[in-house]
Parts: sequence; C-alpha cells; structure tokens
Amino acid sequence: MNKAFVKEDDAWDEPEAPVDPLAGIPTGGRNYMTSAGAAALRAELNTLAQNERPPMVDELNRLNQGSLGGSDNRYREVRKALRRIERRIQWLSGRLAVTEVIDSVENGSGRVRFGARVTVAAESGAERTYTIVGIDETCIEAGRISWASPLARALLDGRAGELVKVKTPAREEELEILAVDYPG
Repeated sequence: MNKAFVKEDDAWDEPEAPVDPLAGIPTGGRNYMTSAGAAALRAELNTLAQNERPPMVDELNRLNQGSLGGSDNRYREVRKALRRIERRIQWLSGRLAVTEVIDSVENGSGRVRFGARVTVAAESGAERTYTIVGIDETCIEAGRISWASPLARALLDGRAGELVKVKTPAREEELEILAVDYPG
C-alpha cells in the first residue's frame, strides 16, 4: 500500500524488519569473542530479560485492561519500547548461540593471535597499540579491533620485527610490528 494513503498513526503498529544475529560475521564463521566480551553480552541479555522486559509487559497489560486510564499515546510508547527490547533479546540470543569464546593465552610462539595486544609503527613513525577482539567487542577509541578487520587480518600470524601491508580504502600502508603480548 502506498504510504500516501496510510495515516501516520497507523504506521506505529507495523512490524519492523527482524535483525539478523549473523550479520557482520564472515560467512560460515563463528562469532569469536573473548570471555569478557561474551560475559558482557550475557549480562545485557539477562538485564533485558529479567529487569527491563517484565515491567514493560506488566504496564502493557494494565494499559490493555484500562486500569491506569492511560492514553493511546502511552500504550504506543510502551508497546514500541517492548518491541525494541524483544528484538534486542532475540538478537543477543542468536548472537550468543554462534559465539565461541577464545582464550587468549600466549603460546610461546610470539605470533599475533586472537586476543593479542599489538604495538605497531606506521611509515610516518606514529605508534599505535591494538588488541584483536571479537566483532561485537570492537571499539576503535579503546584500541580494540575486530579479528575480521583488514588491519587485524594483516597482523595475524605476524611477529615483532616483521613488516605487514594493510590495504585501507585510501591506500596501502606498511606497518612494523613492534611488540606482541597477551593482556591478562
């Protein structure tokens, strides 16, 4: 139906597109994460399911029964909020179902592996430190990069003293791996 013939108020009840919990994970891959990252996802899921969802369901039930004398607007707000919580719970459950926790322990090889903290020097001499983590743990500001990123893929299996080439959208850059360690 053409949107021109739909009242604005009718649009709030339309179901939103489901969120794919496999989005962003390389095809056929697993959702590799550190134990801290997986624990954070489980904690968020628990908080939503145990603390945030039940009060919303209760309020929606009361509004349905008319016991609060609530307005149509409040009913819509609560229903929309509950729908957002339900979608997030569904996404987290799906994501955790394909999560594989990887213990990042130095195996004595000195090679860059999942969980490694890697210090690199750019051609300009600027040094940066990155920790290779799961897709859902990525935070560039904190120096955490996804194992699936071009930079992490270039660093994986490297050792201190080696040069690696990283293709960025702007150009190809050569980095020297200065140090590799595994934070405890």
